[in-house]
Amino acid sequence: MKQVFFDGKGKLLLKDVPAPQTPANGALVRVYASLISSGTESTQAVGGGSLLRKALQQPELIGRAAQLAMREGLQFTARAVQDVSETWFPAGYSSAGVIVTPGMATTDVRTGDRVAGAGAGIANHAHYNAIPINLLAPLPEGVSYQQAAFTTVGTIALQGVRRAEVTLGETVVVVGLGLIGQITAQLLYAAGCQVIGSDPVLERRNLAAELAQAAVVDPTVGDVVEQIMTLTMGQGADKVILCAATASSEPTNQAFRMCRERGRVVMVGAMGMDLDRVDFYNRELDFVMSRSTGPGRYDRDYEERGLDYPIGLVRWTEGRNMAAFLHLVAQGKLDLDALVSGTYPIEQVSDAYQAVQDGALAVLLTYGEPSDRDLDPPPTSIRRATIPSKDSSIGMALVGAGNFAKAMHLPNLKASPHFEIQAVVSGGHSAAQLAEKTAAQIVTTELADALSSPAVGAVLLSTRHHLHVEQAIQAAQWGKHIFVEKPLALTLEGAQSILDAVSNNQVLLTVGFNRRAAPTALALKQALDAIDTRKLMTFRVNAGKLPASHWLNNPQEGGGRLLGEGVHFIDFICGMLNTPVVSLSAQGSSDGQDFVITMRFADDSIGTVIYTAQGDPTMGKEQVEVFAAQGHALLDDFRSLSFRGGLQGQGINNRQQDKGHRALLDNFGLAIKGQADLIVSGADGYRATQIALLALKSIRTGQPQSVSETAP
Repeated sequence: MKQVFFDGKGKLLLKDVPAPQTPANGALVRVYASLISSGTESTQAVGGGSLLRKALQQPELIGRAAQLAMREGLQFTARAVQDVSETWFPAGYSSAGVIVTPGMATTDVRTGDRVAGAGAGIANHAHYNAIPINLLAPLPEGVSYQQAAFTTVGTIALQGVRRAEVTLGETVVVVGLGLIGQITAQLLYAAGCQVIGSDPVLERRNLAAELAQAAVVDPTVGDVVEQIMTLTMGQGADKVILCAATASSEPTNQAFRMCRERGRVVMVGAMGMDLDRVDFYNRELDFVMSRSTGPGRYDRDYEERGLDYPIGLVRWTEGRNMAAFLHLVAQGKLDLDALVSGTYPIEQVSDAYQAVQDGALAVLLTYGEPSDRDLDPPPTSIRRATIPSKDSSIGMALVGAGNFAKAMHLPNLKASPHFEIQAVVSGGHSAAQLAEKTAAQIVTTELADALSSPAVGAVLLSTRHHLHVEQAIQAAQWGKHIFVEKPLALTLEGAQSILDAVSNNQVLLTVGFNRRAAPTALALKQALDAIDTRKLMTFRVNAGKLPASHWLNNPQEGGGRLLGEGVHFIDFICGMLNTPVVSLSAQGSSDGQDFVITMRFADDSIGTVIYTAQGDPTMGKEQVEVFAAQGHALLDDFRSLSFRGGLQGQGINNRQQDKGHRALLDNFGLAIKGQADLIVSGADGYRATQIALLALKSIRTGQPQSVSETAP
């Protein structure tokens, strides 16, 4: 299928990508029309959406990049910045089509249902979209796909009107008669309001006058506030809805002066907010924000996971607003066809965006005429021309194309003498983009498409944590060797099921505990193995804070920071001390972003992980200290290693950080070829998950925990 993107520099792209998978709590939709708006997307079309441009305008982002360079190394940071500039960002957020396949957990829609879809990065300009159930709305009879493509923009306008709390007969000023302003004006007219429209563009004023019977003013001619007062016989407007987009605060302050006492101003567009308090204090005005499409917007539980709000508590959610907008269209209360400036097939997307740049109000993209064949499931993979293989290479399927996979695993795989990327498995556009940088023959959204290829001998799972168990078992059943990023699993049952599948199918399994393969770690391990005495090891991690909404903090998806990331450092200490853990105790913060774990080992050694999100980001991220044999070792951020006293070893002092990512990958390749033992095994992954889960229990109960010595 074809899909429209912008890259990180704001360049428009039209790419062939695999169709997305059907979401369990949504549906796969064959798209027939999508809307290019004159607001958000026109900004992207002229380069205003460039992430690099935005970064240059925000010095704090440059500061963060400098901090990342200090923490992760210049090479990693340079790759990450370059990757952002080349990343394909899906365009579009309002589309309409027909359901091809409902998700397994979806009961409200069926194949063949006509629907509208909403959401940036979801209702894309593409032949097929995977849309969660709460962002779908059925099309009433008589509503065309072209009209339904306005649903997201129309719902934004509708929510603004709801926030205004208009009543029959009120006078409402609409500032900015772009696409959202035009629909807002029509909604107000349908609600029995007297509409006044303000916009500097004559054609837009004329359109509002025709479609919403609006009185109109030109804010660039004379005093706009006086014009409003004249039209309202000196009383002022009951409500003002701000639909313009400008960095200036003057239109906002003018809106306060347009209102009668105890009126209301609603901000829908992105406008300046350097407010003059006197203007709205003296009139005792209400000033409220309208957040996009309504309650549920930006709530991942609502939008992505399909958890609805009870109608008795939240009457107008995002989804119910969508349905209400479409109902008004079906009743003929809104004239959307008059707003369309042009319609283009997706193959002419460059012309469509040029029309937007030239001032078109609304432009539609189309995707062919409806056909019965459109209800057949689309192909989820693309086969590319085969490129001659490297000698003795192992075909690899890279599963997951997130930032870490692109910045770390991809260059390591391309440089490795042991592997050749044969398949990329991820979301349609991310898989296609990653495949362009490789010689991958298979580009797919379905793991089975890659596993069924005889050219694939191993998989690297770099997906979100809750997916590891199912994907690893599937790979093992196909006889593929497995490299799974940490953690192995979020439950012991899941970890054990992976080990069972690996054993039953006689494949190798390693876990991405790369730090043990770092040169500094190997030198430290050699020094520790040379002494026969108890040791005290501390691993301090200055991790940095994550927002509460980050997927890693979700217990079901990421496991939280202890289970999702803490396993790295648990494994490191266990691997270095190389003796069973017999007990542990842990303390942690209520938000899960800070914790301390103390482990006691069978030889009376003690290992402690100190993990915090409260530290200065400019300081080093990780530091390991060991006290043993009247001596001391210090491993600083996997750049340097020093010894003193009775603990002797090979000191290291490198400029570049090396956390062992490439070495662990190469070890995996050598092990598959029978030329080395795995540095990290599946049993190590099980142990780290077990200890992390016991640490969480210790935090909850306040009690130390015994650790079983039984090997999985």
